Amino acid sequence: MNSIKILKTLSKTTNLNNFNKSFSTSNKMSSSIPTPTKFDDKFGSVSKSYKNFRPTYNDELYSIIDSYCDDKRDLAIDIGAGSGQATVKLAKYFKKVIGFEPSQGQIENAEKAENVEYRLSAAEKIDLPSGSVDLITVAQAAHWFNLPVFYEESKRLLRDNGSLIIWSYGLMKITNNDDAQAVHEKHYYETIGKQYWAPERKYIDDEYVDIKPTFENTTRKTISLPKLMSINDMIGYYSSWSGYAAFIKAGNQDVLPEIKETLLKAYKTTDCDSKLIDVNFPVYMILSKKN
Repeated sequence: MNSIKILKTLSKTTNLNNFNKSFSTSNKMSSSIPTPTKFDDKFGSVSKSYKNFRPTYNDELYSIIDSYCDDKRDLAIDIGAGSGQATVKLAKYFKKVIGFEPSQGQIENAEKAENVEYRLSAAEKIDLPSGSVDLITVAQAAHWFNLPVFYEESKRLLRDNGSLIIWSYGLMKITNNDDAQAVHEKHYYETIGKQYWAPERKYIDDEYVDIKPTFENTTRKTISLPKLMSINDMIGYYSSWSGYAAFIKAGNQDVLPEIKETLLKAYKTTDCDSKLIDVNFPVYMILSKKN
């Protein structure tokens, strides 16, 4: 294992010193989703945008996690941690949190907390002892994994009655301006579309119904993640899309300045910074226990 510790921190709690140590519409996207064989860093080049503009999760989501887990909370690991939006939030509930992430660029821009560290690692092979983990989370990343291998690795890592909680947010909807919503849908389905979205995106568009952890004790929840965004927030969010990165890499002209002007007209404003845009993200959660 070539795990690289990027951030190593001391715990607030002294007993830590003794701790040992992966398009819903069929005419938009192909139904065939390949199993990844090697890591393709789709977010390293947009890691700063990812950190700054991707939605953070609300209290409801963490309350669900808190209620689902039992009282033993020595170690949580966040796999596919990205820039750590979820990783640092888990630090409130667990003595130690480790974020595992295969993208060097993402880790370099990761959120920090005293009892959190990050390690460079693929999801399918984690350098921790068997049965040592109380909670595994995967936020907006499971669709990139080799899922059969990841499920087996999760079973190895979790202690008895440990939890695996996977979630993803779907395509957001702009709820207070029909013209802006039309611009948003055109950008997603036509400008980026199946040519630039990776096939794995279909897992999200299908509401994660094909993400099926091989744990007998598994339940599902869908919650809402409302946000208030500015026009600059929207443009920044678009710039964090892996499909947008692929679009630009292919040599296309940047369309975001044009989209920005169109959104300004839709909201009849010249203000790019005020929180004018009401949006809602659906969040699909999968909660599993190791019996």
